[in-house]
Amino acid sequence: MLHPLTSLAVALVTMAIAMPAGGAAISFHVLRVGLVMLLIQFSIGVHNDLLDQRYDSQAKPWKPIPAGLVKQRTAFVVFIALLVGALLLSLRFGLFPFAIMLFGLACGLGYNIGLKRTALSWLPHSLAAPTILVWSRAINESASPILLWAYPLGMLLGPALNVANQLPGAEAARASGEFSLLHRLGPVKGRRIAGGLFLLTATLMPLVVFGNQGVIQTAVVGSSVAVAFTGIFMVLAERDHRIALWPTALIIGAVLGITFHLSV
Repeated sequence: MLHPLTSLAVALVTMAIAMPAGGAAISFHVLRVGLVMLLIQFSIGVHNDLLDQRYDSQAKPWKPIPAGLVKQRTAFVVFIALLVGALLLSLRFGLFPFAIMLFGLACGLGYNIGLKRTALSWLPHSLAAPTILVWSRAINESASPILLWAYPLGMLLGPALNVANQLPGAEAARASGEFSLLHRLGPVKGRRIAGGLFLLTATLMPLVVFGNQGVIQTAVVGSSVAVAFTGIFMVLAERDHRIALWPTALIIGAVLGITFHLSV
């Protein structure tokens, strides 16, 4: 229910962005930032499983709630506890970062509540990914208008992440009633478009950095790494190794996010 792979990956990226300039050792502050993000991601994961019971009973009957391993009431209590814990801890960072965090949380919950099964299933990913960067920088009081350029890049990255996330079990999910962006495109076209969008995002990121007087060398190196992993993603996609696509997509998103952070 906690969706541990995604939750841990997002928390680690957030901690990397929250690291002090100069690469100082991980501090209690960085650990607290990571803990807040981990609780947020955990709460979104449990919330997703609570709302997906009807679909999961058909497409993913092995999940804890439809399998009867966890009662619905227990899952709801866990969701509330995780959410309250995240909100209380995040208040210590100040009201401005708290407001940004609420926006990111709304993206995740909005995806669960309805957008997941529509043609706009990609939109929460597009908005949430840049918000992680803005939130982390706001906590460290290093946010600037340049960071808003992450949102246009997010509009390219979001659909690719969304498709990669939904590819495993796509046919079963479609049979259960889901009809998201991936189901409109189809698995073959969807995975190829996702690879193309990853490539386009990695290519454009250095141009955005250069146009805003950022550290172009760092941007080019990070972009090159992202392109290399995009190549791996495309090979895996053509061989239909779907289970490996989401972890690879997370690596691409992490590389691009951290690189953009270091460049601006």
